[in-house]
Amino acid sequence: MKPLTCEMCASNDILKQNGLFVCQVCGTKYSVEEAKKMMIEGSVDVSGSTVKVDNSAAAKNYFMMAESAIYAKNYEETEKYSTKVIEIDPENYKAWFMKGKSAGWQSTLARERMEESVQCFSKAVGCAPKDKLEELRMNINCEFKELAFAWFALCCRHYVERPSSDNANDLAHNTVLLQRNAIQLIRKCQVDPTGFGEAMADLIEQAVKNAWLSIWKAYNGSDGHASEYEYEAFTKSCEECISLLKMAITVNKDAPEQNIPRYRKMIQITQEISNACSWKRIANKTGYTWVIDKSLSKEEKESNIDRIMEYHNKIKELDPNYVIPKRPSSGACYVATCVYGSYDCPEVWTLRRYRDTVLAKTWHGRLFIREYYRVSPFIVRMFGKTTWFKFVWKKILDDKVARLKKNGIEETPYCDKTS
Repeated sequence: MKPLTCEMCASNDILKQNGLFVCQVCGTKYSVEEAKKMMIEGSVDVSGSTVKVDNSAAAKNYFMMAESAIYAKNYEETEKYSTKVIEIDPENYKAWFMKGKSAGWQSTLARERMEESVQCFSKAVGCAPKDKLEELRMNINCEFKELAFAWFALCCRHYVERPSSDNANDLAHNTVLLQRNAIQLIRKCQVDPTGFGEAMADLIEQAVKNAWLSIWKAYNGSDGHASEYEYEAFTKSCEECISLLKMAITVNKDAPEQNIPRYRKMIQITQEISNACSWKRIANKTGYTWVIDKSLSKEEKESNIDRIMEYHNKIKELDPNYVIPKRPSSGACYVATCVYGSYDCPEVWTLRRYRDTVLAKTWHGRLFIREYYRVSPFIVRMFGKTTWFKFVWKKILDDKVARLKKNGIEETPYCDKTS
């Protein structure tokens, strides 16, 4: 649809004079019928001295096409036709709403369009009649939450499928971006944000939990002896998980008590950082043996314990009944770790679970634990690299683990109790 245009000089300056339409530039004259034929679409208002085009019928058709497209979830077509409606009728608030909805649902990892949605929704609120504002704001609130969470879930899933540093950074960036867009929506459209931050935090937390399984598997590899590269990648990924959990805590404003399990997860991951190490294989007279190559220093482990205690204090702030445990030591299950090659493997998980759930419950069990951690570091330093030491102790520990499993002590992943 376009205004009446002179076929001779392409001017739009055409006025009605003495029953004819006269181009004011070249003087060409057109009859009423000729003027109508020159219009591509729309109807011609010839009542005044200037030609006016009524495009309301076309706008109505475009709006119907936009509604059909959005019903079919064809958001590209919806955006196309709602834009045409707005070009004809810039104050059509329903078209602005549909355009905002269609833009948001076309968001991808490579191109986020939430900001466009906010701008269109804001324009819809500005154009809507007063008696329609409440309903419109409710629709905007529901629609933005739905499309925003769908896109954010896509971001989280991308991180879970490949928990690399780049994807962790992208998820953190998109968290900030979505939160900022939500704030803009609240300010411009005056909608109710209740539950938005809580839902975002839940998605982040679940993403970290799922990604952790892949991170853990990559660290342990096929034989439980991580290389230096795997060790460094593991500790870096752990720190990224902690950063994402902190972000989840930050965005969750509505239900702070739900942050307690996030602090617990941060405690577990921090403990795993302290326990992690890389291994190297060295030759000896009878073959070869594995020895620890790289791990955190005592000072670094103490720093991690500081962080763990800080997280315990955060839990205490949220739950006054929570009992902060005693500060844990930086020791490990020395002999078992030396024999099985990792502090985190099924056999050691079983022994650690037995230590915390059975031995630690009695005075003689606690005495044994205390003496074990006093003596075993010295024994491992003296004999841990020898083949005979591992051979002898492996048979003893294998028998012990088999009995414990038979008695119901599980071999699933385990996080040490700190009390």
